[in-house]
Amino acid sequence: MSIIAILTGEVIGERLAGPAIRAIAIARALANDPGIQHEVILLAASVDDGVAEQVSNGAFRVDVLSDETAKAASQCEIIIVQGDLLDRYPALAASDACVIADLYDPYHLEVLEQSASLAPERRRATIAASVSAIGSLLARGDLFLDVGGRQRDLWTGALASAGRVNEFTYADSPDLSRLMLTVPFGLNAEAPEPATSEVLRGAREGLGNKGLSSNDIILWWGGGIYPWFDPETVISATASLAAEGHPVHLVFAGSRHPNPDVGETPAARAARDFVNENALNEIVTFLDWVPFADLGGYLLEADVMVSAHRDHVETRYSYRTRLLDGLWAGRPTVATGGDDLMSSIAAAGAGIAIAPGDVDGFANALRVLLDESTRERFSSCALAQAKGHTWEVALAPLVEWCRNERRAPDLVSGVMLAPKNPSALRRSIGSAARRMGLRNKGNSATR
Repeated sequence: MSIIAILTGEVIGERLAGPAIRAIAIARALANDPGIQHEVILLAASVDDGVAEQVSNGAFRVDVLSDETAKAASQCEIIIVQGDLLDRYPALAASDACVIADLYDPYHLEVLEQSASLAPERRRATIAASVSAIGSLLARGDLFLDVGGRQRDLWTGALASAGRVNEFTYADSPDLSRLMLTVPFGLNAEAPEPATSEVLRGAREGLGNKGLSSNDIILWWGGGIYPWFDPETVISATASLAAEGHPVHLVFAGSRHPNPDVGETPAARAARDFVNENALNEIVTFLDWVPFADLGGYLLEADVMVSAHRDHVETRYSYRTRLLDGLWAGRPTVATGGDDLMSSIAAAGAGIAIAPGDVDGFANALRVLLDESTRERFSSCALAQAKGHTWEVALAPLVEWCRNERRAPDLVSGVMLAPKNPSALRRSIGSAARRMGLRNKGNSATR
């Protein structure tokens, strides 16, 4: 039987980060589709066997990603990869497989912030490595996954610059629909299940000295704290409401990343320091990282989802997957605007978008949602919007493609896509422009 290999550089364990959650969802969808006649295997940086058995339910295999398993994966019919895995495992790029590059996370833009505290030479090398990894994906991919909206434009431009929008791919699909698929992050179709016992309310270690009562308004920051986020704005807004006597409590769900190579980020430590320096420990709590199987119970005890980030290029092209938690649990969201997902949430009446760094605006939005009937109205909109964001909906284009996979026509042709000599390319374009009579007509093709 032919095989589909799905590779992630993240951990498959009790605590899951976004790329691992997405890889698992893809593996499930492909393994359970009757129209796909392939065995499915998921390879991850490390694997907890108990969790692997639980998430696969026998539908697909889960193994540790290594030089050996990557070499075996290179013999598969379809390889789905994320991040820098083509650079780390060259056998994958050298294979004859259909390579699907999952570009949902434009991490080369994240690295611009992530590396800011590094020494100049190390920062330069880190950024260069991320750009190289993206370049490897663009050069080798037979199919590219984006999340739509602005991000699709980002990757269209990148593919054009890489020479992948050419006479072969254009003839195959002038709208590039056979080269790129919009496959956003998704949600479980099943509603979250309440915890068997309270996980946030009541006296809990680490939840302030007095614990959280049934009257507290719990503000939930889902996911990690990374350099491009702005936890200080949310903390300050929470403190402003608390100073007015409102029973608010902010909970950070992921201050320590499950991948040991990441752990507690400098941004998370800075947020803790900010809380300590302002004596806000009674109203702000940091959890390490909530186990994925328990996430629904935490979300259902929370009242408002919150997130904030600074204004930079990563924001414009990201897909804030954590914002989907509010839709899944039917909770209103207050978050910085600027990305496509938050814009759609606000437009649907499921949340309130705030300008970057606007503490007063954030506090005012939270103040609106202190009213229970208002929260219920937002919650109804969130649940309605969630129906269009399930994994079944999100992954449908990928499932359909894998039923009849195909190599990219330009890669199959084996042609040189771009001259190695830039001046030769300019001369070639100039010659073509003259033949078509384009020179000196408005913006010349050679200008």
